[in-house]
Amino acid sequence: MNRRPLPAQLEQLVLQLEQDNTQTICLIGDQGKTGVTHFATALAEHYLLAGYRTLLLDLNLDNPAFECPLQSEQNQGEWIAHQHTRQLFAGLVAPTTQSQLRLYQEPRALAQQMQLWQQDYERIVIDAGSLHNSQTQSNNTAIVNACDATLLTCSGGVTTQEELCVALEYLQQAKANVCGVIVNQYFQQTFAFQLLTAIKYCRFLPQRLQQWLHKVINRAQLFKQTV
Repeated sequence: MNRRPLPAQLEQLVLQLEQDNTQTICLIGDQGKTGVTHFATALAEHYLLAGYRTLLLDLNLDNPAFECPLQSEQNQGEWIAHQHTRQLFAGLVAPTTQSQLRLYQEPRALAQQMQLWQQDYERIVIDAGSLHNSQTQSNNTAIVNACDATLLTCSGGVTTQEELCVALEYLQQAKANVCGVIVNQYFQQTFAFQLLTAIKYCRFLPQRLQQWLHKVINRAQLFKQTV
């Protein structure tokens, strides 16, 4: 299996986590749709291919992305598969009952469970969803407090400075060890994208000229900057 490069936003953070020998990492968004699952999956894959025994926990109640590949009682808690990519990980799917949620709401019980998991796994990655989910606010406090490191994700071009400050203050009050902020630039359009969109609606331009402009714009590094 070829190792895929880490998302650029994660590269430096992963180096720092490795230097600190960080074993349990929580990824959480300041709001929904910040790419938490994408980054958590990429991090878990990185650790697996680096030779670490890795556990991936789906605690994203906003948008759970994993399921049990085999619908059987024996498979529960062993393997999870991404619903779209079908990537397979050792892990747990998102809790669906109050009894399952209770484990992540009680700090002492969660700390004990983390210690048990660490006996079998060298790296534990948690997709904790977003801070603004009312169902998981009590869970989030216990989860980030139980992890060695927390990475906050936000949306470039969408998250405001005020919203980011509020999220960081919340994590500080929860006594989370925030080791970095990941800015997901999915929502940030490049200058090239905007130019190509404008050309698309200039129907008076000859087809050959449009094709030539497409080539020039796609090749120019200057137009690949986000705006």
